[in-house]
Amino acid sequence: MTEHLDDSTQQFAPLFGANNAVSGTVADSVDAAASDSIQGDEMRRRRIWPWVVIACLLVALGAACGGGVWFFQDHVLPGTTLWGNSVTGKTEQEIVDLINDQVDNTAVRAKYQGQSATFTLKDLGIEVDGEAIASDVINAQRGDAWWQQYAFWITHDVAPQINPELADGSVVDKALNIDAQEPVDAQVALNDNNSGFNVIAGENGQGANATSIAKQAISTVESLGSVQPQTVRVELDVTEPTITNAIADEAKTTLETLVNNAVAIKVADKDIATVNASMLGSAMRIDANQQSKLKDNEVRNGYVVFDADKLQQYYDEQIKPNLKLEREDKKVVVNNAGEVLSTETEGHDGIVIADGADTEVGARLAQVLATGTGSVNVDGKVDPKQEVKVTHRVAIDLSDRKLYAYENDTVVKTLNVVVAEGNDNVTGECVGMMCTPTGDFNVWQKLPSQDMSGTLNLADGTVETWDVKDVGFVNYFSSGCAIHRIAGGYVADAVMPSIANGSHGCVGIGWDVAEWFYNWCNMGTSVHIQV
Repeated sequence: MTEHLDDSTQQFAPLFGANNAVSGTVADSVDAAASDSIQGDEMRRRRIWPWVVIACLLVALGAACGGGVWFFQDHVLPGTTLWGNSVTGKTEQEIVDLINDQVDNTAVRAKYQGQSATFTLKDLGIEVDGEAIASDVINAQRGDAWWQQYAFWITHDVAPQINPELADGSVVDKALNIDAQEPVDAQVALNDNNSGFNVIAGENGQGANATSIAKQAISTVESLGSVQPQTVRVELDVTEPTITNAIADEAKTTLETLVNNAVAIKVADKDIATVNASMLGSAMRIDANQQSKLKDNEVRNGYVVFDADKLQQYYDEQIKPNLKLEREDKKVVVNNAGEVLSTETEGHDGIVIADGADTEVGARLAQVLATGTGSVNVDGKVDPKQEVKVTHRVAIDLSDRKLYAYENDTVVKTLNVVVAEGNDNVTGECVGMMCTPTGDFNVWQKLPSQDMSGTLNLADGTVETWDVKDVGFVNYFSSGCAIHRIAGGYVADAVMPSIANGSHGCVGIGWDVAEWFYNWCNMGTSVHIQV
């Protein structure tokens, strides 16, 4: 049995051997494929891991950049310096505290003839606005391109000037017992008619020169404490006032520019008032230190500082009470030709301001004055005034010897008159050689008083002469004829009809009405004379 099996096995050995060979080939193929797969995975892993590393680095860098951007939103940007000192990464409040600490605590020792004392910038009257400087520092470079803002190799130095010339020498004089003559500040004051400003010159003094002390303190402040101040030996010198003539002149120019380019207060886009010299003068002061810190209600334009509360007070007391709720039209006087002879009343708009709309006028005016341009609009309504024309004309009737003063078509005054001796007393017709002319005329000359004299050669060969002194209220309407106060002192207009005509061509009116007529009758008034 064993042999049989062995034989059988041997018999089929070639077949099994062949199968074994095939199986071996397949196995080898599988092994080879597996090996290739392993090698491929390894190659892929080798190719991928650098990108993974790079991606991780980019993520880390992005996180770092994002964190940096977030950090520098309220911290000083890279490359920013203050007076040459790096302040990168500090907050605005840290900058304020740093500056104020240096200003408050930097004390300079000064000596004079055995006396000594220490002085800070504040002692010397020099103000440093730490908040304004810190704001400039924190905002430095923020207007640049985004990549420049964070480029630490690009520097931006903020270096506000602190002027040592502003040091008040009188403080040093007192502290060191120096016998000094105080300087007198120049002033800017309203001129006599309140239309502009004058400079009142300052005067130099004699005393301690505080500039050298201030320079030592400023050097330490600007080094942010890295440089210590040296002791100063005080010398006496001519001391200029804090507000010099040059500063006052520049302030005057600023103020007069604002007067000439008047800032308007408007309601419904209609000017109701303008800021004049008086308003500016009531609300301004001169500050020689353009770096000083202002009060909350103050603004600056050059050397001029305006107080918003005082501007509001001027508006409340001087402007608002003069606004009228009801409109009054402008009334102009014209003649028959429509020519404007005078303005009888200017009139005014009707102005209603909305409740509470003008409570901040002062503050808004201050902001406009700081820039020098613009206007302030207040909510409300305006009823604009209109122009009304009133025709003044005179009609003289020689037959009834009456003068009629017309406004438009209404007689406002009737006056009795005397006329030339050549006009008939009843008909008014010219029956003699000297008559009052008829026709249409315009008043061409007016004289409050005149001595009248003349000589006239008449057609009959006679010569007429006259010399009358102090003829009052003369209104010429032709070359030699006028309406005037009658000579002789007749007071009552009512007695005029009983007086015989006797002029040389003029029209006489009573003494009691002559002045009224003179004021009512404008230059250019139309005069019509008829029989």
